[in-house]
Amino acid sequence: MFKVIDNLRSIEFGTPGESRSRLIDFIVNGNKRATAGLFGDYAKESEPLESVGECLAMLDNADQHVGTLRVTRVEVSRFIDVPDEFALAEAEGDLNAADFRASHSDYWSRIGETITDETQIVQVYFELLTHRLRPLQSSDAEWIYHACQDAEVQRWTKIPRPYTREHANSFVVDQNGELLANAIINSRTGEAAGVAGIHHIKDGVAAVGYWTAPQARRAGAASTALKILPSIATRLGQTHTIRAIIAENNVASRATAERAGFKIARKSAEQCPDGTTQTTALDYELEISA
Repeated sequence: MFKVIDNLRSIEFGTPGESRSRLIDFIVNGNKRATAGLFGDYAKESEPLESVGECLAMLDNADQHVGTLRVTRVEVSRFIDVPDEFALAEAEGDLNAADFRASHSDYWSRIGETITDETQIVQVYFELLTHRLRPLQSSDAEWIYHACQDAEVQRWTKIPRPYTREHANSFVVDQNGELLANAIINSRTGEAAGVAGIHHIKDGVAAVGYWTAPQARRAGAASTALKILPSIATRLGQTHTIRAIIAENNVASRATAERAGFKIARKSAEQCPDGTTQTTALDYELEISA
């Protein structure tokens, strides 16, 4: 089984040590956009192939989740048929398919694999997301307390008003009954940007929510979180739909959901807060491919 870190399948590059560090640097710098694997390894690990839209936890040499990759394309072909396009996207020094075959045949042979022209190769293309998610920690209470003093957070969410340190301390421990609450973390700086979580999963529908700290807005934190939550939801329960209930007049939050691929499904049966009053809400939904 592949390691599961922060409720995501993990992915490790190269061999531990300098090789892994170098490949992670290539990804962070935008040079490496793909990776290759042996089709047979998935059966050995009893794991399905990656799927388009799936998010993976990229691990460093200390098994720490240092970035989240979102799969954009998956191809399977014979070793002899791996194209030049993939060799360039993998960015491991191969300029064409012939170079790829030479270097990867050598690498896989050194770790005990027998490679022929007919060997099935999985080619996974991906993008590095700007933010990652991790479960809340006790150390998050202080920044959550300060972020929840913000007028916009108080206006559009159900947090208590006034919001005290005791509320924050309680939230990081029991998550106020949420199925899962995550901190949104900027992958480059390590700074917390907000909270995104799953309220519950019922009848295949995962209800999600999110808010962004004022200093982290307009940097893609919330929309990125919404791209990651479907992968987490499918690990936590049978899920075919992700739903965010958003106030009709919350223009910024609606735009965030739309950037993540959500669409208006209907007028919601629920209402959302708008300050101290309740207002009409919309069900924004994202269907998850089987």
